[in-house]
This record gives sequence, C-alpha cells and structure tokens, in this order.
Amino acid sequence: MTGLLQTLGTGILIGLVYALMGLSIVIIFKASEAFNFAIGEFLIIGAFLFYVLHFDLKFPLLVALPLGILCSALVGVIFDWIAIKPLLGQSPISMTIVSLGMGYIMRAVVEFIWGSQSYAFALGLPDITVESGDFFFLSDPMWAGIVSLVTFSIITFFIFRTRWGLAIRATSENQSKSIAYGINVRFVMTIVWAISAACIGATGIMISNFGALAASTSIVGMRAIPVILIGGMDSIVGALVGGIIVGVVEALAGAYIEPMGLIGFKDVAPYILLLLVLMIRPYGLFGTVRIERV
Repeated sequence: MTGLLQTLGTGILIGLVYALMGLSIVIIFKASEAFNFAIGEFLIIGAFLFYVLHFDLKFPLLVALPLGILCSALVGVIFDWIAIKPLLGQSPISMTIVSLGMGYIMRAVVEFIWGSQSYAFALGLPDITVESGDFFFLSDPMWAGIVSLVTFSIITFFIFRTRWGLAIRATSENQSKSIAYGINVRFVMTIVWAISAACIGATGIMISNFGALAASTSIVGMRAIPVILIGGMDSIVGALVGGIIVGVVEALAGAYIEPMGLIGFKDVAPYILLLLVLMIRPYGLFGTVRIERV
C-alpha cells in the first residue's frame, strides 16, 4: 500500500505539470475553437529563453524566472500577430493547420540557434525533498508541481475574477456578440495567446529542470493531447483533472506494468485510457456536450 501511495503522489506532481500544459490549450480552444499544435515548440522556446537569461546572462533566478515567462508570453503575442490575426473570422481549422505549420518553423529556428544537443539544466532551487517513513518525494518534482499549481491558480483567477478575464469568457461564448458589445476581440485573442505561451513557457522550465534541455524536449508537448481530450477540450477544471489522471496513469504504468517486460508502456498508457474515455464520453469528462442538428 505504501508503494501505491508513493506512486500516486509522484503521478499527481507530474500531473500538475501536464495540467498546466492542458490549460494552455483549453483557453485557446475556448476563445477560438482552434487547437494549438505548436505547443511543444512553445515549450522549448520558453525554456531556451530562460536558459539564456539565467545560465548565459547570469540573471538571478528570481529575476530570470518571471522575465523568462514574460518572454514566452511575448513569443505568443508575436505568433498571434503573424499567424492568427490574419485568420480571424475564418474557420478554426485554418488556425489549427497554421499552428501546425508554424510549429515546424519554430522548431527549425530553435535547432538553428541552439542545435540538437542537450544542455545541462539545474535551477538550484532550495531542497524541499519530502522524506517521511517509507515516503520519498524528490525536490525537483515537488517544485514542478508547486510552480505549476500556483501558475494554474493565477491564470484561473485572472480568467474568472478580472475584467479582462470577463472579456475572454465573453469572447469564448460568442465572438460576434462580443464585438457588438464593444469588446476588442482581436486584442482579447492576443491576450489569450500570450497567457497560453506563458503557461507553456513555465511548463518547459519545470520539465527541463528534471535534468536537461534539448530541442527534442518538445515531444513532451504531445502529453497535452490526452490531457485535454480526457478532461474536455473546453473545460479548465477538465484540464486540471485530466492532467492529474494522465500523470497518475503514467506513474502506475511505470511502476507496475513496465517491470513485467513492457518497456515504454507508460508512454502509451495515457492514449489507451484516452480511447476508453472517448468511447464512453466523446466530449471528455467535463467537456460541453454539443447537439448538432442536420
């Protein structure tokens, strides 16, 4: 039983990181019904920008961390200006396809500047390792879970408790009506992409702190797919629950199934669970059920 609780705790910590990735997808989908396939590229760009600030330019961590997240948000703003604004009013599929193409371009830029090699990455955060009896949680996953949960809470507060958050929610409900009520939908979309990129940037920094940073780290962004499809494409609560579920499933698969000889099964397990959930609830656990008349 102790081993099971240890595994569940580790899965929850990683799941909080996945939840933050899922949130970055959900807020864009709610505002535009578009899916951001460039999430992995945003992740590594945010992490590399922080790397330059902290490890190359020697900015203190307390300065480099918020500044790195701010730079990630700026990348989101630039992305919106270049790729999204020209498509406002078009089909969400167009934005989704453009995000996929832009992702390849961003990946090429990262590899051109930083190459494909790995970079040592250690934030040097205070050691908060938890060791109590048979329970042992390392400091880096603890920090990753804490930072992700705090960031998730801040973004949720912004969306539900501020004036600009109200504008974002109004735009998510109906862009045409929002324009009629005087909401600057174009600017709202810019804010949404900035927030999304900031979330992903913070995620990239925390994930890279597990050991190393490389262009190939972008593959972690694919974890957002089972997270949001299990939780629901348009549900913020679903992003949190879906992230924790995916983290726990990965941890359980790694602890109990892979030792049986199924190496790599923990990478596949979330997608198997995704298929099972979608068979029962096609819109996810917390997604809005849409009835379309033909």
